[in-house]
Amino acid sequence: RPASRRGGPQPEPSTYVVGLDQTLAVVYLANPIEAGTTATVEIDWTTKLPGGPNGRGHRMTQRWDNYLFQPTQWFPRLAKYDDLRGWDTQVYLGPAEFFNNFGSFDVKINVPNGWIVSGTGVLQNPEEVMTEEARARMDTVLSTDDVVTIVGEDEQKTAEGESLTWHFVADKVNDFAWATSDRFVWQTTRAIIPEKGPIPLHMVFLPERAHLFEFAAERSRHALEFYSDLWAPYPFPQLTLQDGPSAGMEYPMVINSNQGAADHEVAHEWWPMMVGTNETWYGWMDEGFNSYMNILSRAHSRGEEADLTGLGQSYGNVSGNEEEAPSMYVTNYGGNMYGFQTYRKAPLMLAMLGGLVGDDKVQDAMSDYTHAWAFKHPSPWDYMFFMSNALEMDLGWFWYYWLFTTESVDGSITDVNARMNGATVTVHQDGQMPSPIVLEVEFVDGGEPFRTEWPVSVWFEGDKTFKAELAFAGREPSKITLDPDGRFPDRDPSDNVWEKPE
Repeated sequence: RPASRRGGPQPEPSTYVVGLDQTLAVVYLANPIEAGTTATVEIDWTTKLPGGPNGRGHRMTQRWDNYLFQPTQWFPRLAKYDDLRGWDTQVYLGPAEFFNNFGSFDVKINVPNGWIVSGTGVLQNPEEVMTEEARARMDTVLSTDDVVTIVGEDEQKTAEGESLTWHFVADKVNDFAWATSDRFVWQTTRAIIPEKGPIPLHMVFLPERAHLFEFAAERSRHALEFYSDLWAPYPFPQLTLQDGPSAGMEYPMVINSNQGAADHEVAHEWWPMMVGTNETWYGWMDEGFNSYMNILSRAHSRGEEADLTGLGQSYGNVSGNEEEAPSMYVTNYGGNMYGFQTYRKAPLMLAMLGGLVGDDKVQDAMSDYTHAWAFKHPSPWDYMFFMSNALEMDLGWFWYYWLFTTESVDGSITDVNARMNGATVTVHQDGQMPSPIVLEVEFVDGGEPFRTEWPVSVWFEGDKTFKAELAFAGREPSKITLDPDGRFPDRDPSDNVWEKPE
């Protein structure tokens, strides 16, 4: 408080709040909270759940009339204090998502009799809210891969009582979401998590929407088990798929999804629910990594090897679009190409990285990163340094071009002096992003192709042309291709191929 102009005793400092009618409120403390101590914030609040027959807005439509409620972003929360820039006060603007603290939630939800409640955490009082038959069915879930109907369409939904209080507890989670309806069908199966064993996988949905959940258990189970093996074991004690107006959004232990987005939303249990990335600033560390995971999962579910051919190269078709923001630009303000910046560019980046070191090494390093940063809040710089160290390669140039610019490779084969036993191939690099020189040679005799490469450092002195000397005894080349796997972003791949004249 300013000193009194008349002198005399100064008023005692007081705690006050501004912005209580806004999205963001600030509490000014009379006395600072000392390091190593704790403070308690008590808030009386109410919320109105948006929705109804004409509700619109992703994540902001939270009910269907008065028979299904799906609350998210429904309670006041403390902002995240980040060591990069202090309090993170980015507000929710629509597309970009959230940056939350990890903590423990102890939540009691009181609803009328007959309303089933699902949510983040483990139900603490099933004997008080579930029927005896439903509890008996639940006891069989972890011993079978079958989908068990816990509460059917025409059955008594809950225990007796005018109203019931459902009690959930969750530890080390960064949010709490829930759903309730007096029409829910409740089905449960299991997923078997490495190092943990079986956990329950619940689904609650309206009976008329059962067709949207026909394959939901199968896809969610595969995602839980596959990603547990790929990155790190699923850390939570259960997962629930909740039906409702939001059919593509993730929360700890809860996904608002049917089978359509099940694989993608389950993957979010790793980021940001396990590795607490800042989605409002760096959405590529969340949605982008997720999109890469989904490519691997889809292939695995079909019994195939993931094919990343052409992914990295495809960025050449996008680079140069003036509407594209670099990945490191604040996701909340990503503009018209938010979807590409946030969801689609990181898989192309990781495909090129796989072209440099091998896809298996990239995925092993990502797994190590997941373990190292579980339940912490890594920055992009933490990720870049970790991956460079894990892959034992100076990747500063790589991260710079992919994350801080919108530049691409523009390589071409401009001349070939082919002869029996060898060839001199002139490669030109006209883009700002460098890349290794990978050449594949096919032969007139139709035998096994020959592949060779030179490191990216051949461009580091500023040269734009490189003469690659190839030797192959007793064979005549018929075709030479630059970047045969399509891993490096190229504006015009058509000039990457030389063919022997007729």
